[in-house]
Amino acid sequence: MSRFAAWRCGGFSRAAAAGGLACVLGSAIAASQQLSPQTAPQAPAQIKPIEPPASAPQLTTPDADITVRAARARELAHTYSERLRIEIVKALKEGGPIGAIGACNTIAPDLNTSVTEASTFEIGRTALKVRNPENAPDDWELAALEQFQKDIAAGRDAKTMETFDVVATKEGQRVFRYMRPITMREPCLACHGPNVAQDVKAEIAKYYTDDKATGFNLGDLRGAFTLIQQID
Repeated sequence: MSRFAAWRCGGFSRAAAAGGLACVLGSAIAASQQLSPQTAPQAPAQIKPIEPPASAPQLTTPDADITVRAARARELAHTYSERLRIEIVKALKEGGPIGAIGACNTIAPDLNTSVTEASTFEIGRTALKVRNPENAPDDWELAALEQFQKDIAAGRDAKTMETFDVVATKEGQRVFRYMRPITMREPCLACHGPNVAQDVKAEIAKYYTDDKATGFNLGDLRGAFTLIQQID
């Protein structure tokens, strides 16, 4: 099963699966605290777009259409983060960080599917340092993540950040893409911080043998929600 499971989009196809998301615990909670429909930027003037790489050329699309798609993607990202937060908090209460790691192995794919089936978007997450290697960013996502990281380092508020565009696949399909950042908050530290407990590390290793998603500090860029929608 691919991370964007409903269809494959040339250079943007991604794997997703059984391990679900790049972050298994805290970043979902952090994300739900960051960018809600009430705090999200509402006008293109507040959005700093990121130029897609040469392999994904920008196409001309009416601004109104892009804005409508972005509003829907923003709403879905918020819904996704809230639902994931609720499930993770429940798992944490029942089994602590170790129990929640196993629960997230099934929670994330199920939520991906339910959100996708309720919309025309595919949804997932990615990061510069991933827990599940199948969630590694493609070229467009990498450019977005690197820009998010630069802006956060420069002191910009992550709550105001997002990027979206209409780009072309290698096969010539037009797709709409959207990303918004997730930063590290207190709950993230148990599984992604600089001092992860040995028993938590051992449990993570049962599911993710090539984990690179540790060593983060509060406020760091943890990753991003990433959504894609086929236009034609």
